[in-house]
Amino acid sequence: MIDMQPRANPTSPGEPSPLDDETHARVLDYQNSGLIQGITEKGLYLVKLRASADGRTHSPGTRFSFREPTEDSEQAALLGPTRHRDLSSMAHNELHEVVKSILTDNPDVCLSFYNRAGSLTLKMHAFQLLPGIGKSKAISMVEIRGRTGWETIPALDESCQIDAADLLANRLCQELEDPHMTPNLLDLLIRA
Repeated sequence: MIDMQPRANPTSPGEPSPLDDETHARVLDYQNSGLIQGITEKGLYLVKLRASADGRTHSPGTRFSFREPTEDSEQAALLGPTRHRDLSSMAHNELHEVVKSILTDNPDVCLSFYNRAGSLTLKMHAFQLLPGIGKSKAISMVEIRGRTGWETIPALDESCQIDAADLLANRLCQELEDPHMTPNLLDLLIRA
């Protein structure tokens, strides 16, 4: 069962920034000036980055490192967080697919939700937070999950006839747009 207690916001003076633990981000929008609007891989924070303006373009989903250079990512400087409302229309359009690709590339996060999610109240299960999942579908998913859960996203998708990463990405994108949604899976699952 997911712990539904909200986490303290670590942005008070003297406390560490939530971006301190982040090392990689993916492009949502890349401008020729080298400015990137992106989303971090670990905590799904919206950020601004600066890459070299060398004339190359970087498509949405391109992976950037802002700590240590790696073989599978380009290098960029982290400028700081950004707000959902400040994203370009290109970044808005790409957000869902990039979040879905992060979940697909890091299946432990996605599977953790589906394997551990429990009842939120006597009348509502955490699965019902996902778009298109009603009470009967949630009950069916819990029965299919049993005690062992799923080992892979494709096994989950096949047994429940859903696109697990897509459903979770939809909910997470809604929460990025409206951080006051409750319960907030970003804080309870991703950033905990």
